[in-house]
Order: sequence, then structure tokens, then C-alpha cells
Amino acid sequence: MMKRYVGVALLCGAAEVFLPIAAQAAVGVAPPAMYPAATWQGQSQAVLRVLDRLDGHLELLTVPVGGSATYRSLSVGVEACVTRPQTLATDAGALLHLKDTSDPQRPPFDGWMLAQEPSVATYGSPLYDVRVVSCAGVSTAPQAGPLPVVKAPVLAGAEVPVEEGGDAPASPPGSASGGPVPLAPDSHNPIPLAPSSGAAPSLAPAAPAQSSGQPLPPPQADPGLE
Repeated sequence: MMKRYVGVALLCGAAEVFLPIAAQAAVGVAPPAMYPAATWQGQSQAVLRVLDRLDGHLELLTVPVGGSATYRSLSVGVEACVTRPQTLATDAGALLHLKDTSDPQRPPFDGWMLAQEPSVATYGSPLYDVRVVSCAGVSTAPQAGPLPVVKAPVLAGAEVPVEEGGDAPASPPGSASGGPVPLAPDSHNPIPLAPSSGAAPSLAPAAPAQSSGQPLPPPQADPGLE
């Protein structure tokens, strides 16, 4: 079975040592676990705020799910109250049944009200204004359930594989096996210039040219040697 390695080059004195180590894939950071956006958790109580428009009085009511409460002439019934889990944006919704006994001509309100979006559903009474504040109590149905399991991603291309028995990486510039080429000649170690022609220069004297058909004159003695 072919193994994959990552090479680590170490400089030990004047020699370069190549040590192969086993390659390992890099593992990223896992995102935090969160519930899906459509997850709601039921609770046993609904916290409501009731405003009397005549005198501006505010009343905070805590009504159990399945029960009812009365504020002056307003009857408030709660059928369900759900809230978002802690890992999602805060919001609460309550299924309410509202009836003003002092105004029998007005039909009762039956529907959902949301804490963060009160304009979606309002109680159209000229006397009372009802808003959902939050849900309280113990957890009931529907259940949010356990958080989903999030796995850390494996980063592709984070390793440098080298096949077993492969060549070691090239020596970096400036190491013992190779050095940088100077851009200018050094005064202490000048670089010799190569001759313009391909042949090497000769230090022996050139042979005299011979003319065709005529003998060479005898050599004359140097007067300084006599």
C-alpha cells in the first residue's frame, strides 16, 4: 500500500537532511450547533401586556396555557404559547381568544400574536390593546429536541503529499548544496571572463608562415648573446 509523506528539510551543519513525516489533513473549526429556523419550543405560560386606552393603564398578565384571565371587561384565553430556542433570534407567539364583554357587537379575536411582529395581528378594539411579551413556565409540546450534530470540515489541499521513494525537494538558495549566483563580480573573488571564441587561448608562439617555393632565410645570431 502506497503511503503519502510530507518532507521536512533540516540543515545540520553543512549537510541537508531530509526527514519524511506522515502527512495529516488539516481539520477546520466546526460552526456552532443551531436549531433550524422553523423550530419553536412550547411553554406552559403566556405573558401578555394589556393597555386600557381610556386612562393609559398597563397591566401585565401571566396566563397559563389552556386557561383564561380577566382584565376589567376583557376576557383573555390562551390556547398555546411557543418561543424560539436560545440559539435562534428571540421571539414568542401566543394563540389567543379575546372578548370584550362591554362591546357585544364586536366579534371576538381568535388567532396568533407575535412579540417581535405585533403588526401582523392586532386586536381591533377601541378600548383595549393586547400585546404578547414572552412565554414562561416549563417546556411543553412542541419540543425543540436535541441540537443537530455539526462535524468539523476537512480542509482540502492543506497537505503536501510526496510518494514514498520520491525525490527530495530541491535545495533552497544559500544552502550547502547550492548558492545564489552573484549579480556583480566580487573584488576579492572576481569571476573570470570567458573568451569570445570557443577555442582556448594558446601560450605557445605562432609558427612562421611559409611561402610557396622559396626557402626560409637562415636565423641570425643575436648580437647581445655574443
